[in-house]
Amino acid sequence: MNKVPKQNYTLDIKSLFERGNIATKQNLPVMLRCMFILLFIGLAAFVAFFNIYEIETVAQLEAMQTETYFFNMLLTVLLSPLMAGMGMLAVKTERKQAINVISLFMYVPFILWLATAELIISLLTQVGMTLFILPAIYIFITTIFAKLLIADKQLRPFLAIKTSIQMCNQYLLQLTVLFAIFLVLFVIGMLTFGLAFIWVLPLYYNVIGILYNDLFGTNVEAPQTQAGNSEETHFDA
Repeated sequence: MNKVPKQNYTLDIKSLFERGNIATKQNLPVMLRCMFILLFIGLAAFVAFFNIYEIETVAQLEAMQTETYFFNMLLTVLLSPLMAGMGMLAVKTERKQAINVISLFMYVPFILWLATAELIISLLTQVGMTLFILPAIYIFITTIFAKLLIADKQLRPFLAIKTSIQMCNQYLLQLTVLFAIFLVLFVIGMLTFGLAFIWVLPLYYNVIGILYNDLFGTNVEAPQTQAGNSEETHFDA
């Protein structure tokens, strides 16, 4: 059965970053390889898009807003299980479970649920942007655990989004501070021409994974799978 989310949890940002740094030291090689796979897939998709529509200038790209929008939606759908896989690498590291590059693709069978959740969140965020930027920021922060809940506990999209929002509302101030810190780190990453992202991005996934595990626990209801019986017992770093 799913473990009941923890009550009266103290969200200690300093402790999260300390634990996140330790986890990043443990899984950095695997995380970097998976990040490069995602980057390669994304770049290949954009190259294919530009070649199909013979886009050579920025003006041509701006004139194809509809095609670009649907391309972004398609890419979101295709990458949704891999993005969930990135998050679960961090969760499994916290649980002392084995991880490797293959783990990135373990959640492809849930692509329908993950893509649905991703599209719903994207739509809500876009609506929030048209109203005011604060609703969009709120949606981004409070739905951060939705894909992990689908991948880890096999929750349906709407339930996963609802559960994530309900939990995050209890720690909204602390989460806002946490994401503000990561925003600063991402700016530093850009100022270093991307070099800092080698550490910052894995750190981000690990901090979110640790926080998810702290809040939602480890026991998972999975009546149709016996993944625990075949889990590896060592890290492939």
